Amino acid sequence: MPKFNKNGMHKSDLCLLAKIYGFTVVIFSDHSEFCSSWTLSLKKHENKFMIENDGRDGWMIFYKEDEPDKFKELDKVISHTFSDNEKVKQCEIWLSSI
Repeated sequence: MPKFNKNGMHKSDLCLLAKIYGFTVVIFSDHSEFCSSWTLSLKKHENKFMIENDGRDGWMIFYKEDEPDKFKELDKVISHTFSDNEKVKQCEIWLSSI
């Protein structure tokens, strides 16, 4: 298992994780002004995925694009008690399953 930054989540942690599991990062949007929310858009082969961390409501959601610009929810976890390292671990679980 890769070792991630112990001081919290960083874009580089998520990009490394994406690379390890064969994904290309399309965009990482940091919405830190909204309770540490962020969105990671990914591509693997011809499929598009998105991981969204809603820090305000305490959800992390994993999506797959079903139709152009229409994403279907694959999984959702309550994340308000997660540390940044636990969020990275959840992302690893999702990405390793594809």
